[in-house]
Amino acid sequence: MTRTSSEIPTNEDFSAPPPLGPELFNGKWNVHVIDDDGNITLEKVTGKQVWSMQKRRVIVNFNKRGQPIKDSGGLLGSWLGSLSYDLNILPINYTDWRKVPKYRKEMAWTVIQKKFWFDDPMKRKKYVMSTLGVRCRDLKQRFWKTHRRNTPRESIEARPALIPEDQWIDFVHAQFTDKAKKQRERNTKSRSHLKVPHALGKKSLARKGDEMEEESGVEPSRAEIFIASRTRKDGSMVCEEARICVEKLKEVMNKKLPGETSLKNDAIAQVFGPEHSGRVRCLGRGVTPSTYILSLDSTSSINVEIVEIKSTVKNLADKVDIVASALQAYIGSTCSQFKVNETDRNAMVNILKQAISKVKDETIEEYNYWDQEQWVPGGKHNTKNILC
Repeated sequence: MTRTSSEIPTNEDFSAPPPLGPELFNGKWNVHVIDDDGNITLEKVTGKQVWSMQKRRVIVNFNKRGQPIKDSGGLLGSWLGSLSYDLNILPINYTDWRKVPKYRKEMAWTVIQKKFWFDDPMKRKKYVMSTLGVRCRDLKQRFWKTHRRNTPRESIEARPALIPEDQWIDFVHAQFTDKAKKQRERNTKSRSHLKVPHALGKKSLARKGDEMEEESGVEPSRAEIFIASRTRKDGSMVCEEARICVEKLKEVMNKKLPGETSLKNDAIAQVFGPEHSGRVRCLGRGVTPSTYILSLDSTSSINVEIVEIKSTVKNLADKVDIVASALQAYIGSTCSQFKVNETDRNAMVNILKQAISKVKDETIEEYNYWDQEQWVPGGKHNTKNILC
């Protein structure tokens, strides 16, 4: 029995993964989840659970360069791979992501926004949809690698059961064109030039850089990210070529001079040469020379703002201590004047201490929030105002 595109099983509320997709990874990600009322909770969530979420969404963290980071970024990337299997929305018989009709991409974006919360949806859309396009390309490459045969007819007969016949026929014929064959040859040649692969698995360079910054408190350089991403857990390098490159980078880094931080003269540029047009090595997808420069310019102003906020919060905490001392002294003198017994006096003092402690804890929590730069939208702080 053949199947057409109109006969693919549908899931209108998107409460389960596409039937064609493989079983999702069972690993749990530590993410913040927000409901329709603006309540935020920290939860351990699997990719499959994201599909089952209704009126609840995973908050996605982004770095200053607009790249998804932390566990939420990893979960988003994994989940987009699952979405690429929904052939109702994203058929495989388009030869290029740019040729996929706009209405189909909008359908996909609508589904994504049902499951994930973005601080600025329009700003994040380009990166997210670009990543989805890569996932769709990877899916087609896997299909072809597994089911290709020597001739178009044999390949059509090898159609996977859940792929619609009309989509598969178009897909197979496209793969046998001269254009597709030349593209595969170019891809094979490009991969052969990749002499120093990284050891991060599915973790992005952006997420790795963010982890390094959290551990050290300092944003890592491109060279430091290169070294960390080519180092295995046991401390060894992924290959001999990586070891040689790391030695050269460390030699340049040890001789670092003031001003050697730009894309034109940092350690990466000195060891590997200038950047190719429109890309920046060792920082991950989506970073261009212009966005890199903008991120450097914005960092100083953000740091100043954080310092000012932390200073204000600390001053408030100090004032709470002063008020607490004054109130305790006042209660002591008042109780003596009106001859309040010691039991009642202690009860009044305890109530006051609890109230003061709560205020101070909330103030300190606010300080720690900015001190740790937890860029969750609002956390427990003015959530609804931020989300409106």
